[in-house]
Amino acid sequence: MATTQIAACQRHCRAEFSRAFASPRPSISRQHTTRQPNVTKRDFLSTTDLTRNELEDMLELAARVKGKRPGQVLAGKTLGLLFFDPSLRTRVSFDVAMGQLGGSCINLSRDDLYELEPTEQAVMDGRAEEHVMDAARTLSRYVDALGVRNVARTGSWAHDRQELLLRSYAKYASVPVINLETCFEHPCQAVADVFTMRERLLSLKGRRLTLAWSVHPEPRPLGPTHSVLTLAAMMGMNVTLAHPLGFEVDDSVLANSKKLADEAGGSVQIVNDLQAGARGADVLYVRSWGSTKYWADAEREAMIKRSLGDWRIDQKLMTTTNDALLMHPLPVRRNVVATDEVLDGPRSVIYEQAANRTHVQKALLMRLLT
Repeated sequence: MATTQIAACQRHCRAEFSRAFASPRPSISRQHTTRQPNVTKRDFLSTTDLTRNELEDMLELAARVKGKRPGQVLAGKTLGLLFFDPSLRTRVSFDVAMGQLGGSCINLSRDDLYELEPTEQAVMDGRAEEHVMDAARTLSRYVDALGVRNVARTGSWAHDRQELLLRSYAKYASVPVINLETCFEHPCQAVADVFTMRERLLSLKGRRLTLAWSVHPEPRPLGPTHSVLTLAAMMGMNVTLAHPLGFEVDDSVLANSKKLADEAGGSVQIVNDLQAGARGADVLYVRSWGSTKYWADAEREAMIKRSLGDWRIDQKLMTTTNDALLMHPLPVRRNVVATDEVLDGPRSVIYEQAANRTHVQKALLMRLLT
């Protein structure tokens, strides 16, 4: 093929994929940039930033880019990834996604960053060396988008649920900011999980999803649980939250999910019995999460969990489901959270979930940067 024909073909491919999300979508978190006051930027901080139609659009674009790479649509673009906590799948999948779209990533971990102060008008005479305002405004001059992960417990649940570091970066950065996980939400994981469910089940409306709490030696963030609950409700699934007493999800997330489910023809219910929750499920999504009631008292939570060792997924439990898909966002404590038999069994889609992160995040990056 002649050089001119190749160039024309490449331009056509870029145009086709860019058009899918070229028009502005007002529900995505928007703020005016500091560099161009008349231009708005789009952040992805929460699953609640998406409408049902926007979620459907993103899932459809992800399916297209999974089937055929869109080419170098983000050539020359750079994504800065700030990891204040460890990451494997999120870090690698975003790096691969940017590379496949022609862009590049800069990865920074906690060791690379100053301790930051997120509070406005703070008198910085403590440990923090830099204010988020200065870091965000500086990084905005270097990169085209920022991703932030910060899941560590820093105080009470009332404090940590505010996601102060992430929200401060979004406020002060003049480029799009992406939530790579907080203790409150993990929206990128949830979109990939819904994508995986839809690939396997085709239609999600009316399907039964059980979000099952499981025992874990460490207190875990609620981000994946909150985000999957929200999007599953938005898709009209019949969601069952199965958890012991004392491990309730955040009240505002539960109330919003019930509202979304009602609007979409689905439902959200709570049971405090694992066997009852799993019975008849089409999808069994297992995940441990910490107690918001004892968020500031890890020792008390650990003491309560000593009597909850039977909250574990095994083959006997799987046989009570409707031949359910087994899902977990990883990493997983094998033979604590779930047995090897079910994690490696024919209904497990844990690696599909992980692989689909790349394709969903390509769709997200195209949405935010084209």
